Amino acid sequence: MQNADVIPELTERWNTGDIDGVLDLYAEDAVTRTGPHWPEQVSYEGRNAIRASMQEWRSIWEMILVEVTGLEEYGAKVVATGSWSMRGLASGVGGEMPIFILFTLRDGKIAALEWFANRDTAVAAAHGG
Repeated sequence: MQNADVIPELTERWNTGDIDGVLDLYAEDAVTRTGPHWPEQVSYEGRNAIRASMQEWRSIWEMILVEVTGLEEYGAKVVATGSWSMRGLASGVGGEMPIFILFTLRDGKIAALEWFANRDTAVAAAHGG
């Protein structure tokens, strides 16, 4: 499996609500980081912390789906572009938000997931910038 092949599998599992399946795609010591454009910059280290963040995220949305429209592979790093479609659980308000994520893979598993404000900054990070 190519590194980029992990991302469509991740997307499918997320969209069906298979949190255990999603976590199976992460390395035990994986880390996720929100981007500097987020209201809070937070890192989650290890599967247990990542699980908790996913459960919290899903708990506030009635519906939250990911669509990946582009994948760019740079060795062990993959930049995914696309969008979130969501509807608030309490408000019922829907919306869509673009996503730009840099994945670092190791031995076929996600070792790191980092959010970026745009494609260019994600690609620059993939190149070490």
